[in-house]
Amino acid sequence: MRILWLVIACLGGILALLAISRVARGLRPNPDLTGLPMTPLEKLGWIGLATTASVVVGIAGLVAIVGVDGFHEEPAARFTFWLLLMGALAVWAVAWMRIKRPLGSVVVDERDRAILARSFSVESMVVLVSLVAWTVGLTESFWDVGSIPISYVQLLFWTTFVGGAMGRSLGIILGYRRELTVDA
Repeated sequence: MRILWLVIACLGGILALLAISRVARGLRPNPDLTGLPMTPLEKLGWIGLATTASVVVGIAGLVAIVGVDGFHEEPAARFTFWLLLMGALAVWAVAWMRIKRPLGSVVVDERDRAILARSFSVESMVVLVSLVAWTVGLTESFWDVGSIPISYVQLLFWTTFVGGAMGRSLGIILGYRRELTVDA
């Protein structure tokens, strides 16, 4: 049975590397767009990606330091976690206000709306992969015990939530990288 899970983990790792390489290729700047300013929505996408990546690193570091049980039980760890989330929300809110203020109101055209609508598919895939990974991982880890410790539930929710936000930002960035062309 362990060999089966090792094969599944290897295949999952290969698929993850392929997905990462595809995303990395999509994030390369389009040479046709050199010198053009970013749209407000694209700026928010980059800010959202940086913010959510920071939260992911912070949560991973916190769990690595105090463990899953410490993450759930220690008041200092919970305070640090909530401070991290509120800080990320504040960064995003300030970015939104600064981007919106110079224009009076953010102008969103049909291209922006289409990119935003397609970003839901990236967000959905990130959430789905996160839930599958948690479900399989927790089920296999605690199969003999017969139940999953309650300390994992909050971690499962927040990593899926932050992953979804990261997926949305990534979807916006990829949408601009793929779809924008300059008419000659």
